[in-house]
Amino acid sequence: MTVMDHVNPWVLAIDLGGTWTRFAAIDAGGRLVVRRRRATGSDLEPERIRAGWRAELEAVAVDAGRAGLAAAPRAVGVGATGPVERGSGRLLDPPNTGPGLAGLALVAEFGALVDAPVAVERDTNAALIAEHTRGAARGADHVVYLTLSTGVGGAVLEGGRLLHGRHGGAGELGHLVSDPAGPRCGCGRRGCLEAIASGPALAAEASRRIAAGATSALASAPEPLTGAAVGVAAQRGDALARAVLDAARDAVARAVVDIANAFDPELVVVGGSVGLGQPGWIDTAERAVRARALPPTRDGCRVVPADLGDDAVLYGAAALAWDLRA
Repeated sequence: MTVMDHVNPWVLAIDLGGTWTRFAAIDAGGRLVVRRRRATGSDLEPERIRAGWRAELEAVAVDAGRAGLAAAPRAVGVGATGPVERGSGRLLDPPNTGPGLAGLALVAEFGALVDAPVAVERDTNAALIAEHTRGAARGADHVVYLTLSTGVGGAVLEGGRLLHGRHGGAGELGHLVSDPAGPRCGCGRRGCLEAIASGPALAAEASRRIAAGATSALASAPEPLTGAAVGVAAQRGDALARAVLDAARDAVARAVVDIANAFDPELVVVGGSVGLGQPGWIDTAERAVRARALPPTRDGCRVVPADLGDDAVLYGAAALAWDLRA
C-alpha cells in the first residue's frame, strides 16, 4: 500500500439501474467526491456495455486523482437492478431492462475492469444498507424498504441483517399482487404493485383512460406520457390524473399493510422518485397500518420517507465495498 493509498483511500460505488448507471468515488469518511453517470444502454450488445463501463471507470479514477484521492479504488461495490444472483452478482433477466444485461455476472465483469475486490447486491438491498447506516432507518433493526420509481422494489432487514432468501431474491415487493384483474406487469402476471404504482404504470393507466374517452389535459401532452407528467397534471387539478394517483395511492397502502403483517417491522421506509414525490401516499399508508394491520404490529410500525434520495444506492454500494476491506 502506498502512502497515498493510506492517506486518501476510496471505493468505487456503482448504481446500475434500468435507465442510468451511476458511478461515484466515495472516501473513507463517507464523502461522495466524484460523481458520473451514463445511460445504461441495456439494449446494446454486452461488449458495448462493457466498453462504456470501462470508459466511465477510467474517468472516475482520473477525477479521483485530481481531487487528491489515491490512484485506484480499494474495492468496488455495486447495487444493481434485480433479480440478482447472490455471490456472483449475475443478473437474472431483469424485467425492467433490455437483453444486453441478462446473464452478466457483475462480480467477474467489474473484477476484470478494476484490480480490486467486488461486492454486488440488488439495488434495493444497497439502498436499505445506506438508510440503515446513515439515513431514515438509523437505530432500527427490523425494517422494510419499499421503493416506488421506474419500477417497484423492496428489501428487508431482520434483526439487523439483510434477508436474502435461498437465491438472493427475497424482498421483491413490487410483485405483490394488488389487483388480480389489473394491468399486465413486466413479470407476466396481472395487477402487481409495480404495474399500478410505478412511474410508467401511472402513465400507462392515464393513457388507457384517455383512450377509453376520459377527458384530461394530458390528452394533448407531448408523447411519450410520463408518470411525472401525471403528477404535475394532478397538482394543477386535472381530475383524471388525480384519479390515477388516488388508485395507485390506495394500492400502495394495501401493500404496506400486507408488508407490515408479513414482517412485523419497526419501520417501513418509502423511497424512489414516485414514493417521495407523493408524500400523501406515505401518510395514507401509515393510517392504513394503524387501522388495518394486525396487533401488535399496527401499534408499533411507522411508515416514513427515505432520507438519502437518489444517492442511497451509491452509499450502500460504498458500504459493501468498505466491508470487503474491513
